[in-house]
Amino acid sequence: MSEQTTLNKKLKFKPIASVIIVLLALSLFLLPPPEGVSQTVMRAGGLTLFAIGFWATAIWPIGLTAIAFFFIAALFAIQPLPVIFSGFTSPALWLIFGGLVIGVSVNHTRLGERLAHSLVARFGGSYLAVITGIALVCMILGFVMPSSMGRIVLLVPIIIALGEKLGFERGGRGQTGMILSTALITFTSAGTILPALVPGMTLAGLSESLYGIPVTYGGYLTLHFPILGIVKCIFIILVTTWLFSEKPYREQMASEHQPFSKEERLLTIILIAALGLWVSDFAHGISAAWIALGAAILILIPGFNLAPPEALSEKIDYGSIFYVAAVLGLSVVLSKSGLASIAGETFLALFPFEKGAEALNYGLLSAVSTFIPLLVTNPGVPAVLSPLAQDFATSTGLPLETVLMTQVIGFTNIVLPYQASPLIIAMAMGGVRMIDGAKLTLWMTLIGLVILIPVNYLWWHLNGLFG
Repeated sequence: MSEQTTLNKKLKFKPIASVIIVLLALSLFLLPPPEGVSQTVMRAGGLTLFAIGFWATAIWPIGLTAIAFFFIAALFAIQPLPVIFSGFTSPALWLIFGGLVIGVSVNHTRLGERLAHSLVARFGGSYLAVITGIALVCMILGFVMPSSMGRIVLLVPIIIALGEKLGFERGGRGQTGMILSTALITFTSAGTILPALVPGMTLAGLSESLYGIPVTYGGYLTLHFPILGIVKCIFIILVTTWLFSEKPYREQMASEHQPFSKEERLLTIILIAALGLWVSDFAHGISAAWIALGAAILILIPGFNLAPPEALSEKIDYGSIFYVAAVLGLSVVLSKSGLASIAGETFLALFPFEKGAEALNYGLLSAVSTFIPLLVTNPGVPAVLSPLAQDFATSTGLPLETVLMTQVIGFTNIVLPYQASPLIIAMAMGGVRMIDGAKLTLWMTLIGLVILIPVNYLWWHLNGLFG
């Protein structure tokens, strides 16, 4: 009875929410703009409200909302077509496509099941031990594989198979927690390793190009990895265990060892080669996206039997691909339309910065970087806040480098799942409900505000970031 009541509430909620979001978006679209604001900015705001609202509440499938975003933006010429569809030209999108193909192949060849089989034998018998083992794998891969999305699509099929071996039902609490912890740790810890997350690389590039402040690998790692990486990871493990714990059932493994099939051996060779090229990209300069795309082509060659014949037409989640392209395009639309700058300037005017109040200013900047991704998504944080960093530094009296680095606090935190496409992709691949993802991200946001941000303040003090 309670499950039916919950379902009825959800069915009633979505039409009401959709009407509210559409009416608010139409208001921004149709109302005359206030003085000093262009109609383009108003329309960009309406489109942003519609897209983010529908993604956040899961009123439509994420792919359908993405297609609607493209349609509205193109129909009303909110920005030129190359801006609207810029996500399709991003290497990140093709890295995702390649990763999805790899995920299909890992399942098809049963290599994922074999790896999961091996992992089960090494994990302890408790749910806490399982999540801890997953966390270690996710964090280690952050140092050797340069794309969080690539790591997500490689790991999630293996984690799903692992959950099944542990006796967790697809969509059940135990497997939901495993998938969410995989995605969240992969994304958040990567933000503290300079080459491992796009916003981090964007911040490093803008820091040098706008202000002549170079960001080094070692310096960045020292500032962010201990607290925002390791300590946050520990809290994710504990909260995941608290919210989703189930008692695992460990199968007897000894009788199930089988020799590698020809397809498993070939896929293993392709994955090792891809991983090797990803790790050594500093030497050869080939983008991780083109490495993933090359691996996808090899996997899809019919004679190799590394993917089912219908892989491209039936097995690839194109809705997720459209979603990522729309999120990337939305970030550029926000920047080009001027809406992102207005949002940043509004934050500057609203928050009571005070010169000399070091802790207060640090806390306010951390709050700005934490909550502005609700509007621009996590990848958009450096593009919005970096141009305003000098104004923030002048208003607060903090060093410019410190102001820039507070962005890491924001883009390594996820308030709601729609902000980070790797998390959404992982949830889609694993059949995880949006409400379950929001439970974990909201709890981690609360812990971040109450514990992690203050502890990080002390850590930065020890490292001389406050002058």
